[in-house]
Amino acid sequence: MDDVSKARATVRREPPERPAQLTRFMTHLLDDAVGVPGTNFRFGLDPVLSLVPGLGSSVGTLFGSVMIIDAIRLRAPIPVLARMGWNYLIDWLIGLIPGLGAVGDAFWHAHRRNLTLLNRTIVDREQVRQASIRYWIAAGSILVGGTVFIVTATIGLLVWLLGLLG
Repeated sequence: MDDVSKARATVRREPPERPAQLTRFMTHLLDDAVGVPGTNFRFGLDPVLSLVPGLGSSVGTLFGSVMIIDAIRLRAPIPVLARMGWNYLIDWLIGLIPGLGAVGDAFWHAHRRNLTLLNRTIVDREQVRQASIRYWIAAGSILVGGTVFIVTATIGLLVWLLGLLG
């Protein structure tokens, strides 16, 4: 079997039935790790990271890229990947607001939203089975484009803030 045939066989292999344990763990850690006694309210590390202006929000969002990589592995449709990216963009923007960003992150729960969306999506496996080379190109573009945007915007924000200080 040549390399091209091996690659095609790998791409056509049936995707897994559920998100990876790392995805579920990261969601719990970032959005649900701590419960407020006497309530159903939970929060995780994401709002705590947002206490560091600019950088903390970006770190939380980049941790969320684990879920997008897993969604690509599960062959989630492009509109679902785009919506997941949108949820992370909102989470990142909320986290940029000094002080209020941590509170917003505690309520937005982008990671939990995306895990729910991913679980709901993979129930319909037929659309997932039809992944083509265009799918892989689009999925990779969403992942790389989103990561480059977040990193570039964070560096730009930090340079701007340092320029204000000195």
